[in-house]
Amino acid sequence: MTGYSDYFSIGSLMEKLDNLSGGGCCELIRKALTLYVLFSSDEVSASVKVLIVAALGYFICPIDAIADFIPVLGYSDDLGVMTVLLVQLDDLVSADIELEVDALMPAGCC
Repeated sequence: MTGYSDYFSIGSLMEKLDNLSGGGCCELIRKALTLYVLFSSDEVSASVKVLIVAALGYFICPIDAIADFIPVLGYSDDLGVMTVLLVQLDDLVSADIELEVDALMPAGCC
């Protein structure tokens, strides 16, 4: 998965998130933003940041296990990758991180 790190940039991530529409993408957006906020944190180790970059790079990359344009299933692989990583990083997701993610969430998403 580390090859996907070549696709990661903050600009590419924000562009991808801006292009997502509809309430059905809110969970995906929240997970991506949670990883982004963790990546931006000084309290997260460099080794964890490498994993975050790989997961977000996979999300951004146009070449996925399941193509993003497929209705309903398109982002399921991206969501799965982010979910597995966030389960492993659960102890790093503090109330402050969650508040920062809430502030970044687009209007219309809870």
